Amino acid sequence: MNVQWRERILAAALSCAALMAWSGRSARAAEPLSAAAVRTSAGRQVCLVTADGPLGLPAAYATGFVLGNGQFVVTDLASVARPGVAQVTLRFEDGKTAVCREFGMADPATGLVAIHVAEPRPGEAGLALSTAATVGEGGTPAVVIGWKWGQQLDLAMGRLTNGVPGVELAERLKIAAPQGPSRFLVLLSTGLEIAPGAPLIDGAGGVVGVLAGILGSGETLVVPAELLRAALLSAGAQLKPLSQLPQPVWPAVVQDLAGKPATPQEFAAAVRAVKTRSRCKTCNGSGTVVVRKLVGQNRVGGLSRPIYREETQTCSACQGECVVCGDGLYAHFARMAEGAVRLLASPATPEKAREAAITNGRALLDALGKVGPRYRDELVAQAQADLSASGTDLPRGVVVYAQLRGDLKGPDGPYTRVAPHRAATDLAIRADRFRQALGEDEGANDAGPVEGDWIILAGLAEGTVNLDGRQTVHLRPFGWAWGPSLGPRPATAPPARRTGHPGAEGLKKGEPSFFGL
Repeated sequence: MNVQWRERILAAALSCAALMAWSGRSARAAEPLSAAAVRTSAGRQVCLVTADGPLGLPAAYATGFVLGNGQFVVTDLASVARPGVAQVTLRFEDGKTAVCREFGMADPATGLVAIHVAEPRPGEAGLALSTAATVGEGGTPAVVIGWKWGQQLDLAMGRLTNGVPGVELAERLKIAAPQGPSRFLVLLSTGLEIAPGAPLIDGAGGVVGVLAGILGSGETLVVPAELLRAALLSAGAQLKPLSQLPQPVWPAVVQDLAGKPATPQEFAAAVRAVKTRSRCKTCNGSGTVVVRKLVGQNRVGGLSRPIYREETQTCSACQGECVVCGDGLYAHFARMAEGAVRLLASPATPEKAREAAITNGRALLDALGKVGPRYRDELVAQAQADLSASGTDLPRGVVVYAQLRGDLKGPDGPYTRVAPHRAATDLAIRADRFRQALGEDEGANDAGPVEGDWIILAGLAEGTVNLDGRQTVHLRPFGWAWGPSLGPRPATAPPARRTGHPGAEGLKKGEPSFFGL
């Protein structure tokens, strides 16, 4: 097939997708809305869209839906137009998948993109756009159907109301107004956790709008179906690679972590578990115990009575370290680290919960720099076992003592290689993310640790990757703190940033710390 005929067919397919609203399901009379009925009628056409990052790990998750004759899937532009993303993977509820590398329409003003499906599923017609021109007085009922947490299909009932023009929204967000027509509807719905790009189905079975993910709007916004239709009709006839996608106009909420988001309550529970299970029960975190010692006998009236004297001794259970790293404690460290990363990554996290994650995370890293060798060695052993066994159980929280081992070249820039103490698995952190991670403030010109330095590191291990021919585990960092030197520096490493460790004196009773001693 020559290029000219291919472009004509493409243009016809886009127009068909836009004009299908005038026939079939969208033309039937409105019926009472039922989430169960929508799942049955539309669930097969709604898919999870995973933007495949340059390392083979997911870069973002969105919802998409098949439109028209099945040659295009509409989804959220911001979730797909990620650095280094050249393909997306579509996954439907029946388990079937498709890999897509081209798009036919991308509209920065609406924040939507139509991804080309090279091999449409046979016998599967897409959804039709609604013919409803306006939202009725008092709002229009609709069902949102889409994927949440990058894992499962979900539905939510809601009501659409007339929203805000694009120019007004741009003024509110203090950005330049988009070119061309732009307006949004407002969705009234509670507890919505569905990823952007999800279709909203009306009583006639048509797509009345598409869920937008706009950061800072203060409302749940929806792109009206007529604006999507106009964007499809005005699109050119040439397919382009996803690497050429334009950036959306609007600041976006992008879901880039799979799995259920952490709640402040779950994070607080992990914090309590680490604190209470670490404190030595024998000495109650003091490092010493009082014992009665027999020092002699006292004879009174022919009777012999023992004489005891109380002495303070080093606690044998913790060897004076005040804390004990018991079996299974590392699992709570891992939950705490994962919870902190997820809380900071989610724009829906309340500010107080965000502050609590930062405060507790920093306090933990500081305390781990001061614990004694007995506690540290046991924590290292548990972390080593966890890293060795977690290859099939990622993402997972990580807390390690580690040494920086230089940089690795990645397709999207340099990565910092980190070697956890006594572990066979190296970690790789994107260099810009490592610089942005929470660390110790030493001044505006502080460059942080360099190759050969020892740190205590917390973050979320996301998956195994290959960089510079080296197999490593990709880590999204939460934060770091300076750690004790636990081994020699590489011969090629620059001079140490620190010649001593501020926590070498160990934990002290009464000193403010994460463990509350």
